[in-house]
Amino acid sequence: MLYSAYGLTLASAFPLPELPLVKGRADVIVELDSRKCTASYEPSPISCTDASLNQIHLTWGGVGDLLIEEGRRITVVPGPNADEDALRLFILGAGLGVLLHQRGLLVLHASCVAIDNRGIGFIGAKGWGKSTTTATLHRRGHALISDELLVVRFDDQAQPRVMPGSPQIRLWSDALISMGDDPDSAVRVRSGINKYNVYAGNTIAETLPLYCLYLLDVGEDLSIKLMPPSEAFFGIIPHLYVCRFGTQFLQSTNINHAFQQVNLLLKKIKVKHLLRQWKLNQLPDLARRIEQDILQDQQLV
Repeated sequence: MLYSAYGLTLASAFPLPELPLVKGRADVIVELDSRKCTASYEPSPISCTDASLNQIHLTWGGVGDLLIEEGRRITVVPGPNADEDALRLFILGAGLGVLLHQRGLLVLHASCVAIDNRGIGFIGAKGWGKSTTTATLHRRGHALISDELLVVRFDDQAQPRVMPGSPQIRLWSDALISMGDDPDSAVRVRSGINKYNVYAGNTIAETLPLYCLYLLDVGEDLSIKLMPPSEAFFGIIPHLYVCRFGTQFLQSTNINHAFQQVNLLLKKIKVKHLLRQWKLNQLPDLARRIEQDILQDQQLV
């Protein structure tokens, strides 16, 4: 089957129902392999066991292995009794994140919506509300661009453009309930965790210019402050998607190129520090404040 994600066409032997079906010529091959899995049979975090410029080997205990090669191929080696939902999550998260990095794109662990035909991204530590903030703005009529992976390519004028991803937002059960949805009728991301795939009916099909990144943080009062480039650089770097795989990965996969891309990004976009109390009942106020902030920027131009 042929699927579309982040401007690429994937030919996958493994079903990926989270992605839209397309026709055409494949840019990436996703194949299954029956070789012996090297991942631990016991649950453990995703890790990188081997890395070079052209080939990355990832393992996820209790799930399996991924071999990602030259930005063109993902080989899936399932572990014994591996859950299919977990394998899809592995492919669409870590697998695609690494493959897009291999292809020279800037990949952030972030989420993104379109406001006034411009990409507005949200970065922050795990569990700090990137997807929830994105979902709240989506419910207010703003189209989803991507969740979990924010992928940037630079055009011929070195302008950053965000690539549309999967039409899904992943939400924990408490966030889902706060938005009036019922977890019992939602689809779990994988068995054993209370996180759910929420289909986004309003999505973007083409790239859009990236306008702003909000760095989410916790504070007593809701505030938004423009970050100077030097502060913004060190705020963004920990959220490069590939930083999660450790020093060996970074040293072996031309991370300097990604650092250069972040420097270029900071010459083109705004980065703002967004402080708020992390209370789900304050999400509507948070969304309105973000909309007002974008509107104020427009009025100042």
